[in-house]
Amino acid sequence: MFHKKILASLIVAAAALAPTASFAAPAEQAPCMLRAHRITSVAPYRVQQHAGRGVTTRLAGAQVFVQAEPGLTPEWLQLQLARHISEMKSPAGMTNCALGVKDVSVKVDSAGTGFAVKLIARDASQAEEVLRRAQLLAR
Repeated sequence: MFHKKILASLIVAAAALAPTASFAAPAEQAPCMLRAHRITSVAPYRVQQHAGRGVTTRLAGAQVFVQAEPGLTPEWLQLQLARHISEMKSPAGMTNCALGVKDVSVKVDSAGTGFAVKLIARDASQAEEVLRRAQLLAR
């Protein structure tokens, strides 16, 4: 009988506190996913465009080199980054995360002792912003 009274009072207390939990401060924003890995270098990512017989090279974004870690594969890193990009489409996106630039895409390849993560923007102005933000990661 005593246990039932204690259980009932705990349930009432929990029900009274539940509405106040919704007014708690919002959770702190998660850091940029690329910061979870060791960045060894960042370089501009350039692509060649063919126009008739001419070839031009333009900035397409950034290439970030991530050091290999036990159990980390290119496929898993690609999946993590794709998930992070979809999470960043919320209104509270990160202002300095290279993955937060609008319409950025990611391609991960093995590269010797790590991975080459290509952050590819849709146009030149976005490519410059991707590169700027990626360079902040290497510091």
